[in-house]
Amino acid sequence: MTAARSVNHNWNRPTESEPMTDTQPDLNQALAVTKPSNKPATISPKQAIKNSVEVNKREILNALPDGYVGGAERFARTVLTCVARDPNLLKCSPTSIIGAAMQAAQLGLTPGVLGEAWLIPYGSECTFQLGYKGLVALAARAGVTIQAHTVYERDEFDYELGLTPTLHHKPAKGDRGKGEYWYAVARDRDTGALLGFAVLDRHQVDKRRKANRGKSPAWEQWYDEMALGKAVREVCRLLPLTVEMASALASDGAVRTEIDAQPDEIIADDYIDVEVVE
Repeated sequence: MTAARSVNHNWNRPTESEPMTDTQPDLNQALAVTKPSNKPATISPKQAIKNSVEVNKREILNALPDGYVGGAERFARTVLTCVARDPNLLKCSPTSIIGAAMQAAQLGLTPGVLGEAWLIPYGSECTFQLGYKGLVALAARAGVTIQAHTVYERDEFDYELGLTPTLHHKPAKGDRGKGEYWYAVARDRDTGALLGFAVLDRHQVDKRRKANRGKSPAWEQWYDEMALGKAVREVCRLLPLTVEMASALASDGAVRTEIDAQPDEIIADDYIDVEVVE
């Protein structure tokens, strides 16, 4: 009978005289579990704004008028596009950005390159700014056609006020030079009757610009468009405005922090006196 062979069950264990080498696993290290950090996860300002837009899509949908092309999805994309094109908006609180966007949504105006409305950063706050094309669109809904033009230094231009106001503008050919005047003409959409016009020179435009809250970067990039907006606002003084237009003008330049607030509940820094008709 063959003798039983002893088996060393400790073949893989180091002896007391054999120190543990680096190649042998440390049991405590192998079983160690990384504890979760108590620090809150941080997200970028861009992601925070995107999250805020997503969370408020239902409110945006409810605010948009019936028939708005593209609905809340398209509107949300335009807001995010505005943020992507203006890095200064990343310094603004997401609440103020949503508030300004909601103001545009309730008026059925698209912020951004269409020129109907703008999201303008002032430090850490975003304000709603009414573009002149937005005013023109709102006037059209009320049966008023508004045309706005820039007069350049080489253009032929003259106007008179009084009992029989007249305005003559013949654009020059080629290089027309720098802008000198900005004017807006309002007519009844159905009859074509002249309701009034307003003309502003550069001094008058800059005076109104300085009266606004803070310094808007939009003036540096789109001076003519912003100046035309002042002319359109000026001609609106002559019109019997609808509640919608009056609310738009009153909220221009306002900071909005309540998402569900209505346009006529916003107090703006810049306003005009208007006659409101139902």
